Amino acid sequence: MGAGTGTALIRFLVDECLSTDLLVEAYARGFEAHHVNTLGLRSASDRALMVQIIGGDFTFVTNNRRDFLRLYRIVDVHAGLLIIIPSVDTKQQIALFSAALDAIAAAGDDLTGELVEVGPDGTVTITRYPSVGGNDL
Repeated sequence: MGAGTGTALIRFLVDECLSTDLLVEAYARGFEAHHVNTLGLRSASDRALMVQIIGGDFTFVTNNRRDFLRLYRIVDVHAGLLIIIPSVDTKQQIALFSAALDAIAAAGDDLTGELVEVGPDGTVTITRYPSVGGNDL
């Protein structure tokens, strides 16, 4: 079970553009987490990653906002997308990811169909994605 209410098991898959140190933060809070590099997916195309993300029921963690918003737009059901908006150093990535985990726990640990975005100041927004009629790019 995940942290917080324990209503769902969230399985994170962290993109290669982010640190493997995010796994430690996820595990410390009771979440399952994997990194693209440790699954042998380093340098895989975004489309190939989507096959793994959807097939593995992963919530994908990335800072590649533009490309993954586009790819998720065509998916009917997904386990969530978490975007750490700024490209920052490892210490700041961990702080922003931690803020996201706090918000996820407060929201009930179920990211099915959700987009979580973390801004540079640690502000977290959780919205339905894709949004009907929205222009999210």
